[in-house]
Amino acid sequence: MPTRTLPAIMTLLCLVTVLNAIVMFLNLSQPSRAAVGGMSYQQLVNDPDFVRAVKTVAQDCRVNVDIAKVIC
Repeated sequence: MPTRTLPAIMTLLCLVTVLNAIVMFLNLSQPSRAAVGGMSYQQLVNDPDFVRAVKTVAQDCRVNVDIAKVIC
């Protein structure tokens, strides 16, 4: 590997990391849209059967339905 290749790769990786941090900070990602059985996201969050099913699948995780996060 030429001597200039490693610094170039490291620089590229750093730039990608910075770009990723900027995107996360600015929250440019689009939120997911849930549609299960014709129900909207809000309906799914308020459906106790759906919440129970998600908790059963993610037994080793905690489900916070208020902020729509699964924390393992």
